[in-house]
Amino acid sequence: MSILLAIAGGIGALIWGSIGLMFILNVHRIGVLNRTSYQIDDPAPPLVSVVIAGRNEQKAIERCIESLMDQTYRNLEIIVVNDRSTDATGTILTHMQTKYPLLQVITIDELPPDWLGKNNALYQGTLRTNGEWLLYTDADILFTPTCLEKALAYSIHNQLDHLTLIPEFSGTHLMSKLYASFIFLSASSFGMLWKVKESGTKQTLGVGAFNLLKRSVYDEVGTHAAIAMTTTDDARLGQLIKQANFRQDAIYGRDLVSVWNWYESTSQLIRSVEKSVFRFGNAIAATISCILLMIFPYVGLFVGTSLSRILCGIAVFSIITMYAVYARYAKSGMWYGIAHPLIACLLIIGALRGAILTSMRGGMTWRGTTYDTKNLKS
Repeated sequence: MSILLAIAGGIGALIWGSIGLMFILNVHRIGVLNRTSYQIDDPAPPLVSVVIAGRNEQKAIERCIESLMDQTYRNLEIIVVNDRSTDATGTILTHMQTKYPLLQVITIDELPPDWLGKNNALYQGTLRTNGEWLLYTDADILFTPTCLEKALAYSIHNQLDHLTLIPEFSGTHLMSKLYASFIFLSASSFGMLWKVKESGTKQTLGVGAFNLLKRSVYDEVGTHAAIAMTTTDDARLGQLIKQANFRQDAIYGRDLVSVWNWYESTSQLIRSVEKSVFRFGNAIAATISCILLMIFPYVGLFVGTSLSRILCGIAVFSIITMYAVYARYAKSGMWYGIAHPLIACLLIIGALRGAILTSMRGGMTWRGTTYDTKNLKS
């Protein structure tokens, strides 16, 4: 048993130690948008089309639209697609359209076959756009007034075809903040985010909160029709853009773009895992990796031989240090690394729950719609 504990501790120390060191040495190469000072010199700046897909988004859709209407960058159009909402979203959008006549609202009553709801909504919204640039965002996102202006200036200055921002996570729900830090710390470190802007590399990212890209690029990679049944549409769009050799970057959007209460409850967070992990093979793999790499290093501090405890200590120190360094760039909690095992437990519950329920229902259920898994891609 002591040998097994030492091996498990060694795996954790090797992976977290090496990834942590690499992340700490390179994180400064990942941009932070609010620390840039580029300006748009063009007297006729390009039109930006903002497309929002919303289903049952009464909690934040009004604030989202208000924050977009307050942008210092004025050459933009805003299209909101109300995707089969059953709450007060439609009523709110009608009120907002009266307040802002330039706001375009599209209502979808039926989902066509072989489409995920959000992907179809974004595609239908895009058909109504006229902009040279497209911004895909979510209905629970809040923008500070200079966000779009700074993002577009950054993109033009760096000759980008696609810019994605990692948002700040605000609100009162602590578990959402912990979960978001884990997700985007993982993307930043294991995903080597600093290499996204380098041509010829495979590193890429797309974030649903802020995907800004040229309309010509969107058409070139096949539009949302190419990812109609992909559950991680934002990330897959980023992959298609990078694979087509367009210029791309992924940076931190702290203080400029934020998500208000990403999930309103812990149970909602757990249910969200089903969207990405709905097959037993993936659920089992996720469970094993969570236990070995996220839970055991913390437990291993108190069990096993001195060697295994030291190895687990290296892993835990690396994890906590990574969270603290990440917080300086993404504006999250410096102490969030302490809750790392808790997030692992939620991921395990969510993955196993998703696989079991998908099997029982005969499909993956997301936002009230059940999809046949035969055609789904994660």
